[in-house]
Amino acid sequence: MGFFDEMDNMRMRPFHRKMELLASMGMFLDGYDLSVITMAILLMPVQLGFTKLEYILVNVSAFAGMIVGAPLLGRLSDRIGRKKIFGIDLILFVVFAITAGLATNFWMMFLSRFMLGVGIGGDYPISSTIVSEFAPVKRRGSLLYAMVGMYWFGSLFSSVMNYAFAFTYYFWRYTFIIGGIVAIPIIFLRMQIPESPRWLVSHGRTEEASRVIENITGKEPDLMEGLTEGKEEKSVRFRDLFASGFLPKTIFVLSVWFLFDVASYGIGFYYPTMIREIGLAATALNTAGLRVIAESGMIVAAGAIAGYIVAMALADRIGRRVLTLMGVFVMFALLLIGSIVRIVSIIPLVSFFFSFVLFEQWVGAATLFYPTELYPTNYRSTIQGIATSVSRVGAIMGVVLFPLYPIFHSMFLFAALMFLAFIITVLFAPETKKKPLEKIWNTKA
Repeated sequence: MGFFDEMDNMRMRPFHRKMELLASMGMFLDGYDLSVITMAILLMPVQLGFTKLEYILVNVSAFAGMIVGAPLLGRLSDRIGRKKIFGIDLILFVVFAITAGLATNFWMMFLSRFMLGVGIGGDYPISSTIVSEFAPVKRRGSLLYAMVGMYWFGSLFSSVMNYAFAFTYYFWRYTFIIGGIVAIPIIFLRMQIPESPRWLVSHGRTEEASRVIENITGKEPDLMEGLTEGKEEKSVRFRDLFASGFLPKTIFVLSVWFLFDVASYGIGFYYPTMIREIGLAATALNTAGLRVIAESGMIVAAGAIAGYIVAMALADRIGRRVLTLMGVFVMFALLLIGSIVRIVSIIPLVSFFFSFVLFEQWVGAATLFYPTELYPTNYRSTIQGIATSVSRVGAIMGVVLFPLYPIFHSMFLFAALMFLAFIITVLFAPETKKKPLEKIWNTKA
């Protein structure tokens, strides 16, 4: 019997649903804050007097913040604990979403969005790690997909808020500030989640871990097993993650997530811009035009949510590897078709986006949470933070590259990158379904 067996094999309980909801709300806020600017940026440059360079910098500011925040807070999570960081990162959401809404110039907007990105980046490794370490083995895949899927509920909510405030001149001020206000109660609720037993064991606090597991399961685990687990965790060094048996996994999680983000954010960040340019008159940024864009955003978000619902049902049946392979290949095929067909009207364009994001989520969720399943506890959040940071470099590349070329040329470039991601996934993506975390990374377990 392993130390975590009772926790891994138990049925879903109210505790799991509470933990899932609180972790998911971080992704909800991520989706809201990263999506709400895509419509705001249509008017903000004129209203605040941005130069072309400032426009680009504001576009990528949150991603730049994530490059810093993800590895920093991810490493802190492994060093000082999940629980301490679980609430702290959302404080950045509250403060800097509000200051972004109050911004009167480029620097105030850029710094606010950058610091907001630090919080968003930090939440990626922490929330996904919390879910992985507490979830029952047979439900871990569906819970992780459900958590990441909340990103698109946040995106949908941002479209609803954009629609609601589209009649105001500075609509984005209201929508930014709302994102900060929503985060406030989540901070206090997150503080009620116990420390991860896996983190406690990896830091030699086996008796504390035993009490947490007993509170959750009603059964006391074997302390000697916990001591053994802790020694095995400590036997892995950071450099081991880039050598030996870990190297194929590390190549996979760093490269495929990077390539995915180049394409997904390169296309996704410009949904409103493409809808405006292809489906509306270039000057249609009045209330009616903005609401058409917001409605299109709602339809796209609905497609993503549908993709997650399907993935949740399949994650613990056919597995992460198959879903990732299927999603990457369909993304490649759709981008290639889109670059050839060259859609020039709004209904086919929105339909294309709907289909694209539906399959995109099969890849996006898996690449986000794969690191939390593949690595030992001492480095689980660290490698997740590094992978997140590398992926955000890809996101910035996509956001910067897309407008440099004609729309359909950019689609072809992204299709080529997704084909490369497909090859890497075929070669290196492992299967993790229904396996305890310790048996995934430790072949001796």
